[in-house]
Amino acid sequence: MIFTNFKEIDGAGRIVISKDIRKHLNIKPGDVLHINADDECITIKKAEKKCVFCNSPENLIEFESKYVCCSCVEKLSHK
Repeated sequence: MIFTNFKEIDGAGRIVISKDIRKHLNIKPGDVLHINADDECITIKKAEKKCVFCNSPENLIEFESKYVCCSCVEKLSHK
């Protein structure tokens, strides 16, 4: 299913993501969104919680807004 919306940017530079899109993508208050931009396009997608080293989504520990899995923490502690 494809959703298309046209939204006006407010004076603070914000846009509103419509309820139907938030519901479809399971975006809730407090979720982190990953925003990319190139010369002509802005892409917004829900950020996945995964290890910054191995990309594992399991056994994560949050450290300064980044995630590291227990396996990588163990490897780092031996170096």
